[in-house]
Amino acid sequence: MKFSYILPDPASYCDWEEFDADLRAVKQCGYDAVEIQITDPELLDEGRLRESLSAVGLPLCAFQTGGTYLARGNCLCTANDDVRLRTIALLKSFVDLAERMKSVIVFGSLQGKTKDEPDLPAGRKRVVAALLDVCRHAAPKGVVLALEPVNHLETSYHNTIAEMDKVVRGVNLSSARLMIDTFHMNIEERDMLSPLPGIMECLAHVHLSETNRDVLGAGHWQTAAFLRELHRHGYAGYCSVGVYNTKKSRRECMRVCQGALAQFNPAKVGDRL
Repeated sequence: MKFSYILPDPASYCDWEEFDADLRAVKQCGYDAVEIQITDPELLDEGRLRESLSAVGLPLCAFQTGGTYLARGNCLCTANDDVRLRTIALLKSFVDLAERMKSVIVFGSLQGKTKDEPDLPAGRKRVVAALLDVCRHAAPKGVVLALEPVNHLETSYHNTIAEMDKVVRGVNLSSARLMIDTFHMNIEERDMLSPLPGIMECLAHVHLSETNRDVLGAGHWQTAAFLRELHRHGYAGYCSVGVYNTKKSRRECMRVCQGALAQFNPAKVGDRL
């Protein structure tokens, strides 16, 4: 199992030097990779990103796509053909970027909400059809879309692991895989551990986020016990740490979260919550 840290879109920084400094901090704290949020591949200075990653020796394990929902209203559930088709086109451009960067695509929030489509069955049908289209584009490129169940306060579709797992199995392509986020799990799942055995064969990515979105250990979720259970069931992919609600500096967050991860001991795989 490998650990990465999630950084904002490079375009949100004052300059590339500030972003580079955060990359160095991620590396110095001992993370194995970085994950970033990207609004649009066309707005990304891909060459500079490659240089920055190479300079510190960090791979880009994954990137997120959901920011474009809030920024531009892009989503897949809507009956508005223009919005839906431009979102599909955007996701395909993310696929092409993922092929070049050898990264996983995190997908979840771009499903949309009831304000975009109040008819849930109709919206769900559009979401699945669009994902099938994008995954068909991704499969021959060897790109994986990690489909994330997002809690009902943030999206109206496929909120639970079981619901998104059904989508993954329905698409039935190598490019469609499941991911989980502990923050969303804490809201939507009755148990943090019981879903794990049934999803290992299709689990491609994991987000580690505290119950209050602060640093790991600031809420009531037991990080080390959860990681030991993932390890016990054979998960060997990346776990990306996300902190979105804190008063600490980003670098302090990196250090505190790395300390929480250090409590994970694979030798104690029998430990349970």
